[in-house]
Amino acid sequence: MDFSCEIRLNNRGINSIDLPEPVRAAPGDTVFLRLVNEGSPLHLTLSAADAGRFTDFCHENLFVDTTAEVPIFIRKDVFPGTFDIEVITGYGTNRARLGVAVSERPKPPAEEPPLPVPVAAEPHLPVIPFAVVAAAALLFIIYAATKMVAFEAAAFIVLVVGVLAAWFLRP
Repeated sequence: MDFSCEIRLNNRGINSIDLPEPVRAAPGDTVFLRLVNEGSPLHLTLSAADAGRFTDFCHENLFVDTTAEVPIFIRKDVFPGTFDIEVITGYGTNRARLGVAVSERPKPPAEEPPLPVPVAAEPHLPVIPFAVVAAAALLFIIYAATKMVAFEAAAFIVLVVGVLAAWFLRP
């Protein structure tokens, strides 16, 4: 994110300097100094003697007729801290310092882990119906081999009990 601040010159008198509140920036940002001259043209010096660990900007001499804009690039790999930009007019007679506070870049909000998707239960072979069908089949096989009606009736009863058990014991 880039920040812009306005420095007003010659507003209250010849070579006067009106600075905004201290500027906040983060690593990788650009601070734009917008110089607005409200009087006759003037020579201006911008100096950032203690800014070496934050930016490559050090010193600039400008002639400001009406407006000018000076970008100050903040390095991406810096730690939090502060530095001052000194604004000098009138060939050194008027000086003012603009504070720049470099803070840590706000961390993006942590993404919440996605909610687990309910997994359908593994299909399983139902034990009771399988046992009932197996018992009924065995009884019908015995009935077919022996032709005894008791085995046929038992197979029928087992099948009916299996259907009722499946109906009443369902989840």
